[in-house]
Amino acid sequence: MILKPKMLLFSHLSNPTSITGAEKLLLFFCRELLPYFDCVLVVPGEGRLTALARQSGIQVRIFPLPLLYSIYTPSPGLNKEAARLKDKPLYRKLLRFIMRESPGVILTNTCVHYLPAAAGKDLGIPVVWKLTEMMTDNGHLNESTALIDRHSDWILSISESVAQGFNPGIRQSKVSVLYPSWNEAELRREAWPELRNAYRSELGIGPGTPLIGVVSSFLVENKGILDFIDMALDVKDSYPDARFLIVGSVLHEDYHMRCTSKIAAAGAEDRVIFAGCQDDIERVYCALDIIVVPSLVGEGFGLTAMEGLALEKPVIAYASGGLKELLDAAGCSHMLAEPGNPGSLSEKLRSLLDDPELGRSLGEQNRGSALAALGPDMYRMRLHELVTRWQGERPGWFHTPVRRAVSRHTVSGRQRSRKSRAGRRVRSIAVRRTPRRSRLTSRSRKA
Repeated sequence: MILKPKMLLFSHLSNPTSITGAEKLLLFFCRELLPYFDCVLVVPGEGRLTALARQSGIQVRIFPLPLLYSIYTPSPGLNKEAARLKDKPLYRKLLRFIMRESPGVILTNTCVHYLPAAAGKDLGIPVVWKLTEMMTDNGHLNESTALIDRHSDWILSISESVAQGFNPGIRQSKVSVLYPSWNEAELRREAWPELRNAYRSELGIGPGTPLIGVVSSFLVENKGILDFIDMALDVKDSYPDARFLIVGSVLHEDYHMRCTSKIAAAGAEDRVIFAGCQDDIERVYCALDIIVVPSLVGEGFGLTAMEGLALEKPVIAYASGGLKELLDAAGCSHMLAEPGNPGSLSEKLRSLLDDPELGRSLGEQNRGSALAALGPDMYRMRLHELVTRWQGERPGWFHTPVRRAVSRHTVSGRQRSRKSRAGRRVRSIAVRRTPRRSRLTSRSRKA
């Protein structure tokens, strides 16, 4: 019997009050996979992600796991650090958890979420490793890519920029690129004017005041918030009506103080607004005239930029990584600024503030280009092609034993006995696949 295979999707995060780009993209991916897989989302704790997943009818499991950040910033000691993680009692609990869930496929999200992939390999379960970030190329990148290669059957990359970290052999054999998208049905297009006016009214900003914004889940240094402030201070005197909006939660108070101190020193407290975390991000985009994405690290893709394009906004961004790839695809290469140069951001911004009609027409053009290159229809077509490829190259992923479809209360005593023996064999296999040192540790604990 052929049934939808069960996929466990492991999220490395589940923020309680906000949702990051990686969480958003995993949730969108999970929703779109539902026609093909029985999806179960595994998260470290309750949060915005779990609430939204349940609203979409996605099953949720809670299982907190440590992350291996050295994959993102690799070093020669990466493999030893990975081995130490596997040697902890929590890893054996993870193996037992996965065996109870009995998935056909495991997907782990982001490069730092190593343990689910390791567990899948030890249990003989196919692993898809979904990458959303560009790992640091510091001379040891091959350590990270080799580890990911060893612990995956398929690598799913958010962009070509992310995929380029792997050597051509790995890229050809197991890497696929699936660009993110959005749910067009969730956009309240008919309400955009109302949303714009309502949020501007909350901010105390008139309908005709130019409003330029940066949007992030958290105000952290690598998102370039200080570069955005430098840009704002550079142009504020030339455009006295313009206001600047910073959206995101404060994560490090010292960095927040650096930002506010710079604004205060320039006497611009009345020009720059810190809006904190915003649940309804659509109304924020509606209120903005221009979106700036000044990330100081190579973004895997740039969700904020894509959302801005989808909502008919002109987007200015640093020309690095997935941001450059995204704006090039949308025909917005002329809005790419020199990375790490706030003056280059100012130059792009001035061209739009000098000609508001250009900004409006560019926003309309952006939406059309984004729909054609990255819209939901394109996403579903690419996803279908990907799953079809999996079905052709990995047919075993899509074959579920009949016993999984049999209701427990209809199974005879003899069948239960056979299932019990089969279960013991599975557990025995899992123990044999657990590293030898881990087994010895387990036995010593029992003793």
